Amino acid sequence: MKANGIIAFLTDFGTSDWYVASMKATAASLYPEARFIDITHDITPGSIAEGAFVLNQCFNDFPRGTTFVVVVDPGVGTSREPAVIAAGDYFFVGPNNGVLSPTVSDLGLRGAHKIDSPEWMGKKRSTTFHGRDIFAPSGARVASGYLIGNAGTAIESMVSFQFPEPNPTGDTLTGQILYFDRFGNGLTNFRLEHLDTDNLAGLRVEDTLFPLANTFGEVDCGAPVSYLGSGGFLEVALRNGNAKAGSGLTTESTVWPVFHS
Repeated sequence: MKANGIIAFLTDFGTSDWYVASMKATAASLYPEARFIDITHDITPGSIAEGAFVLNQCFNDFPRGTTFVVVVDPGVGTSREPAVIAAGDYFFVGPNNGVLSPTVSDLGLRGAHKIDSPEWMGKKRSTTFHGRDIFAPSGARVASGYLIGNAGTAIESMVSFQFPEPNPTGDTLTGQILYFDRFGNGLTNFRLEHLDTDNLAGLRVEDTLFPLANTFGEVDCGAPVSYLGSGGFLEVALRNGNAKAGSGLTTESTVWPVFHS
């Protein structure tokens, strides 16, 4: 599989500072023909789970050969490995801290190397901004066609991170919310295969019942609703509202399926 020249960025840097611009400028100085796509830069700072979830939700919308530069790196400057990875039909650059693990696992690992070759790094050096100094220049190298084996020594094992599955509780399953989008909709870890959806009345989170519907418009404004989201997860929401704020939900909230009696 050859790189296609697209570099997709996903970070927790936000957009109020210069960090994302510095990453792109570094990549562009090495590979001016690169095409940049921003996935998001609003991951909760340091949240490996959130970064992993967002990447896993959208990577397969990209064309084959895309290079993903993922920087959610609470261990920057420590012994954690900066990595360049080939998996499935894609390439990934980022810290070996679990943020890439679910997606790489889904695709099938083809190769992983620690970035320790000076040629793969930028001109600047710091212990706190590897996004600019290591990951962006390495992403440019991959996107322009460099072989990942030239980045450095082979990585013997990837740090694993997997999303929690629903748990058996008595005669049913309980789940949790994995992620909140910007609308405050909660994406749970329930998929269709986990539940008898023909008999499913809705999902209960804390003290709120979210009745099952096909879409938001089937309930009144402000009313709770659950539905099958575009990513294949059952979600909970308030129509024209924010379920996270309005119902006090968190990623620690337990989700219970409710069935018709």
